[in-house]
Amino acid sequence: MPALLDAPSSLRNAYPGAAIQAIRTSPGCSAALEIARVGYAQPGFGTARSQADGDGFLLSVSLNRAQRILYYADEPRPMPLAPGVITIRRADEPYRAELNSPFDFLYFRVAPESLHRVSEDLGVSNVRTLSCPPGQSDPVLAQLGNALLPALADPARADPLFVDQLALAAQVHMIHAYGGVAADSQATPTAARGGLAVWQEEMAKDMLTADLLADVSISDVAQGCGLSRSYFIKAFRQTMGTTPHRWLLECRVERAKLLLLTSDCPVSDIARDCGFSDQAHLTRVFASVVGAPPAAWRRQNRN
Repeated sequence: MPALLDAPSSLRNAYPGAAIQAIRTSPGCSAALEIARVGYAQPGFGTARSQADGDGFLLSVSLNRAQRILYYADEPRPMPLAPGVITIRRADEPYRAELNSPFDFLYFRVAPESLHRVSEDLGVSNVRTLSCPPGQSDPVLAQLGNALLPALADPARADPLFVDQLALAAQVHMIHAYGGVAADSQATPTAARGGLAVWQEEMAKDMLTADLLADVSISDVAQGCGLSRSYFIKAFRQTMGTTPHRWLLECRVERAKLLLLTSDCPVSDIARDCGFSDQAHLTRVFASVVGAPPAAWRRQNRN
């Protein structure tokens, strides 16, 4: 299973009194990563502060909206947080922030050695630094982080392969988004020739189905897999036999079938609950996949 960490002393010291959950990838994972969730549910936390804390990089992703003042050379700079906003800093840099509203964010701690191994696997030049402008939003890293929340809440029941795959996907994304690697140079030897690697296939499925009601960005999923959008669509089709959009529609149809069999909800409500724009949209897609309209299919299969 993923290794459960006691709340790292650096985080306990930086955020005294905050709730902290932490795990790390399995010992054999080449994309070694430590992940921690740090939260404070009440206003008035005060000052978060830390001194140099080893090497590597700390990436934090905000899970909520919060007020924050960061200090650079003792100069205060208001930098409010919104869901998905990230901050990147070197672990050996002092940190000071004023946090006077409730906050909740994820820390990703990545070592230079891990970045080097993943860069080597990707066939790109060794990434030596990670950086981004203040206040930048990153929906890909936010979605990967949200997928890790159940593992952080209950590490003993977390699937280590799933955690390791997410850690690899997160680092591939970090390298391409913040390591100065051009998207067009993505050779991605970890992908099977002409298709997706196993971890990329699982990552794509997880991201596409994380919220069946949401309009999933194919570009975000491609970035999560470390691929350009055009290559991802081609590789997904070769692996799955259909496009990402069609595969997602079929997942929504499967969800609709389950509700049709197990509930008495009107078809219009089921359409809404499965992410279709309206009943007509569900009926059209359902009939093309199943061969019968949803109401008729329900009658045939509930008798």
